[in-house]
Amino acid sequence: MIASDLIHRVTIQTSTETSDGHDGLVSTWANTSRTRVPALVAPLSGRDLERARQVDPRASLRVTFRWWSTYVADLAGGRARLLFHDGAIGDRTLEIVEPPQEAVYRVSLTMTCKENA
Repeated sequence: MIASDLIHRVTIQTSTETSDGHDGLVSTWANTSRTRVPALVAPLSGRDLERARQVDPRASLRVTFRWWSTYVADLAGGRARLLFHDGAIGDRTLEIVEPPQEAVYRVSLTMTCKENA
């Protein structure tokens, strides 16, 4: 993977729960320290799309990042989402369907996502 492959920008957000003052919890999304990270957001096709749709019928995108050592903590054990900064359309929210996997050992991470409506 070369730098020119990562043509998009993505912000990682994690869910935090705070008290609402009435014995309940309110879930809010906050940006992590990884904002506007270079990434490649590409539509799935063929076998990859069919396999992803077995996990979640709305899965349609693969997001690729450079590997970083604290990605497990930054993605908060499954309580994270991505904010895709799409210049022409605006910000799009992507829900992570499958946890990140190292596509190339200590070089790149890929994860399957779906777009929230």
